[in-house]
Amino acid sequence: MELEIKKATRRALPLQIGLFGPSGSGKTFSALELAAGLSPNKKVCVIDSERGRASLYADNKKILAALPNGFDVIELDAPYHPERYIQAIDLCESHGYEVCIIDSGSDSWDGPGGCTDIAEKASGMWNRAKLWNKRMMTRAALSNMHILWCLKAQDKTKVIDKAKSASGKQEFLDMGMIPIWEKNNLFPLLLVFSVDPKTHVSTVTKCHDDLWELFAQPKLITKEDGEKVRKWNEGGKKLEEFEQLRKQARTAAEQGTQRYREFWSGLTAAQRKGMADQHEENKFIAEQADKPSDEPKYGEQADGTLIVPKEHSC
Repeated sequence: MELEIKKATRRALPLQIGLFGPSGSGKTFSALELAAGLSPNKKVCVIDSERGRASLYADNKKILAALPNGFDVIELDAPYHPERYIQAIDLCESHGYEVCIIDSGSDSWDGPGGCTDIAEKASGMWNRAKLWNKRMMTRAALSNMHILWCLKAQDKTKVIDKAKSASGKQEFLDMGMIPIWEKNNLFPLLLVFSVDPKTHVSTVTKCHDDLWELFAQPKLITKEDGEKVRKWNEGGKKLEEFEQLRKQARTAAEQGTQRYREFWSGLTAAQRKGMADQHEENKFIAEQADKPSDEPKYGEQADGTLIVPKEHSC
């Protein structure tokens, strides 16, 4: 892809938002309220890895007031491998949902079959686990849907060795409530809330400057909050048609020919037509990704000069 310099413009990108707290804190309820405001057509789906707990709100009067037609669910059982989360996001997106709630994202990290298990099976080597986690987060970032991550949390205490403490004694530093998730996963999220287990009040821990006034004080999250965030986001420049899909295609190509073929075969005729100008280059990228690691990668030769994609027949 050619590099270019252009004027910075705020864009109406699909949002990612996180809510974390211990069991029973009200993360799912708050996420459903927020989703109702983010989705003008009230098309919401929950990827539920909590053994059907999201469906406990199916007939809740407050949720039905916010989502008159209710919401749909994908009940995701173990193993909680990140690839299964990717497949669930694909399924939601293919059915035209506007908002996807992932409850709980923590299981992809610490649940049976999640990243921690992947690393343990590899004798403590985290490379493959982190690769799958990055793929999951990249897929979420390139989605056409707004994605809300509900995360489990626990109190964390940091032990300070006596040699490093000011008192010369071993000390214990209370770190507060920490999400059970890879810490770098929080970086791409626009908003992050800590949900109190007693009051169900949400306190923002990460917030865009433009939205700070809305969430400056701890509050119970409502549909109206979601509507305000949506209207702010819609004030940005609208994305071009197929823009997110083009990025998904490039990401699939970088994973090799088989993955790109699977991606391409899942597109509609209209989507293929809209992305035809990118198809040959992506096929070339996929072929380069298939080569052994000791061969030159896409974009460079042994002497460091760039490889220019060649033409392919369909």
